[in-house]
Order: sequence, then C-alpha cells, then structure tokens
Amino acid sequence: MKRLISLTLVLALLMSLALTASASEVYKGKRVRIVIGSTSVAGDSYMVAETVNRYLQKYLEFNSKVDAVGANEAFAAIADAKPDGMTIMIFHDMTYLGVLFGSYDEMYKLENMEVGPRVGQNPGSAFAARADLPYNTLAEAAQFLADNPEEKVRISVESGGVSHIGFVAFYSWAKEKYGDDVVSRIKVVIGGSTDKKLQQLWDGNSDIIFADYSSLLQYTQEGVDAQLKVKFVGLMDYIPGMEDLPVMADQGITLQGQPFIFSKDFLVYLPKGTPQEFIDALDEAVVKMAEDQDFIDEMSKLTYAPKVLKSAEAKDFIYAKRDSMKALIEGAPSFDDLIE
Repeated sequence: MKRLISLTLVLALLMSLALTASASEVYKGKRVRIVIGSTSVAGDSYMVAETVNRYLQKYLEFNSKVDAVGANEAFAAIADAKPDGMTIMIFHDMTYLGVLFGSYDEMYKLENMEVGPRVGQNPGSAFAARADLPYNTLAEAAQFLADNPEEKVRISVESGGVSHIGFVAFYSWAKEKYGDDVVSRIKVVIGGSTDKKLQQLWDGNSDIIFADYSSLLQYTQEGVDAQLKVKFVGLMDYIPGMEDLPVMADQGITLQGQPFIFSKDFLVYLPKGTPQEFIDALDEAVVKMAEDQDFIDEMSKLTYAPKVLKSAEAKDFIYAKRDSMKALIEGAPSFDDLIE
C-alpha cells in the first residue's frame, strides 16, 4: 500500500513537472508579433512594450518584435489573428476606454479577447502647458478663466483614451466648482501622438496638452528655447520620489467626490480562444520578470512601476477598473460640443 501511494505521488510530481515544462516551452523558438496601440516609438506605450519584450524574450526564448501600429490596427490584429499565441497586444487602458467612449466598435470589448498578465503601470500621465502662460496648475487654469471672462483654455487630448478620462475629470470638477460659464470656455483640441500635440502647442493652437511625463520632461529643463518650453500643470498620479510635481489630486480635483488618481495599467491581450498554455507561459515569464532586478531598474528609470499581475488577477482587475469608469463616461460631455 505504501509503495502504491509513493508511486502515485511520484507520477503526480512527474506530471506536474511535465506541465510546467510544456508551459514554459510553448513559445521556445517561435516568432511572435507584439502590437501596440500607438504609432509613436517615443511614448510610454512603446517604451513599456519594448522593455517587457526584452524580458519575455529572455524567459520564453522566442523571437519577437514590437510593432507600433496604432490603436485601430492593434485592435484589428487581435480580432483577426489566429488564436495560436503568436500575436499579442501590450496596451494600456485605452483598450477598454475606447469602447466605453464609443470611439471603437463593441467587437473590440474585453470579452472578445483573452486577458493576459499585467506587465507594469505608468503613474506619469500628465497635462503640460506652455511655460509662458499665467497659471501653473490645472486648478489655477480654472481660476484664471473665472477671473478673466474673455479668455479660454484649449486642451489637446485624444478621443477615447486616457487623456479623455483626465480631461473629463478636470472638466467635471471645474463645472461643479465654477459653473457653466467657466467650463464653456474650456475647449478641446483633438490631438494624436505626443509630437503632434507638442506641435499644436508650439503653433499656438492649444494651451495645454496631455502626454507622458517622460516624453515631456526634456522640454521642461533649464536652457530649453523659450518657444519650446513647457511646464507640468497636472499629473494624474504620484511618481515615486518626485513630490514637487503638480498632481491633480493635490490641487483639490476630485472625481465622484474622491481625489482623482489614475495610473495607466499595461496588460497583455491575445485573440479570443488562445489556448491556456500560452497564457500560462506568459504568466510564468512575468513572475520571473518581476523578480529580475534589471527589469525593476529599467522600469523605474523610465518612471514606470514594475507591478505585475498574473492573468486571472489581471482580468479581475481590469474588468473592475472598466466598470468603475462607466458611470463617469456616461455622464461626460461629448467632445463634439467642446471642440475648438
């Protein structure tokens, strides 16, 4: 009887080891395409994806490339690709926000793709203004409008993305605090990439733009040409070690009665029906990645948080986050009524 129990335990152990080996080797030697919902190779979408890509290559031993194809192409790639694990997307909250805002078709909702692990966060989503403007925070910009009834503030953002959420939070707070007259003079300028939004700022077509902290930092430094210089006026979350930055929550900007705080969460997404073994392999890799000091240092240097979640936890997290945004978005003003 003891021999039978021992044999059973040995077989169970061998099966467990076999499953572990298969999960870690399903990608070995394969060619994998990683798409992102941005066309820029200077913004956080590319920087996070490319950093993560190097460590996925290390732990899964596959050949891969990050394709900065833009949101339309990235969503279409996940919808149309074979569910064979060879096409994945690494993207932030615009994955679900675009559908909630109506910018993208319902066919691209989370339920129509597989949610993989979370691979990092970016707390550095930021609003920045021309350096010569007479306000230093978003809250001061609203007060400026209240004090100067002939003035307006034009904010360059993207429809259906994280900037849209940040704008709505600011707009809703300003409306509650100052009323319709002030918010009627907060105007939207539709932007695209960070380069495009910066050009809008420099050309005088907008006053405030939304971008990533790391992509704007160089334009805030001493010695920058006065025509190019910008200043941060509102970050959506706290960047560790940078307490002097103007965070929206510290300015009294609230959302549904609570201080407004929002970090971008970057997750892996795969075509619907992708076999679980590929998702398990990605889970194993990101757990190892999160313990790799080189990964931690690289992400921290970029001001990103190396916070990961395995796929099951990531799915629960991102579904809950999506649901928490629904009420806000349903009550948000249409950009069509606000475009400058």
